[in-house]
Amino acid sequence: MKNAIRYYYHIEVNNIEFLEYRYYFDSYVLIEVEKPVDFNIYHFLVDNHYPVYNIVQNKDGEYVTNIDGKAYLLLYVISQNRLSFQEIENFQIPVYEEETLPWHELWMNKVDFYEKHVQTINSNKIKDSFFYYIGMAENAIEFYQMIKKDYPLYISHGRMSKDFDFWNPTNFTVDYKVRDIAGYTKRLFFEGNLHLPDLFLYFYRAQFLEQDYLLFYARMLYPSYYFDCYDNIVKGENEDCLDLYLEKVDDYENLLKELYFYFSRFLFLPKIDWIVDK
Repeated sequence: MKNAIRYYYHIEVNNIEFLEYRYYFDSYVLIEVEKPVDFNIYHFLVDNHYPVYNIVQNKDGEYVTNIDGKAYLLLYVISQNRLSFQEIENFQIPVYEEETLPWHELWMNKVDFYEKHVQTINSNKIKDSFFYYIGMAENAIEFYQMIKKDYPLYISHGRMSKDFDFWNPTNFTVDYKVRDIAGYTKRLFFEGNLHLPDLFLYFYRAQFLEQDYLLFYARMLYPSYYFDCYDNIVKGENEDCLDLYLEKVDDYENLLKELYFYFSRFLFLPKIDWIVDK
């Protein structure tokens, strides 16, 4: 890869590290592009001075570089503050359109896929936990189908697993504004760093409406973290990534229950018996 970087970018590389499917060297990250990048969002963020890692053009003045049959972007990773509720609050960027996003259809398709694929998996940890998380996903689908969905959309992030994801230009998408805060809340919870008063203050400062709370709760129900780990195991990673989630099943149920009673003070939240009556 050093020779490819030298050829395409005219950058001399002495030390390079391959980690989580990315190549790290100096202040750069060479990242494989697995889905189309929305360069309109990228240019908008750069032009308006929002925090985003810069994409380095190759020798031909192009962003995407094909190396050994794979598409890559080279990112210049500028120093950023640690991700926080404040950073997410400052990143509320509406796209000035209303659309119904088919979360339930995407989630149902995933559930159907996993229910078929799990039969090929040789992991006791997955087999012992799988149908619990499928049940959570089905509850999220049912919950979402009760909600009015034509609502303003915002520039959002596909995943919020690490700070890197927030500034990664390959990670942008368009969704309801709750997507980012739900992903960040899940991350903080499993890291042991979630302080609910900070989350509730975010809701207040971000001017959450009833629909926002309902959409947020639907995303909290959907176990994206489990399915991400499932996908990584299929790619060959160690199944130990499941351990944290399995250890915190009861704690996560308690979080969902606490959020339910907090939201129920000021809006109607459909009752989910296995959470409320826990």
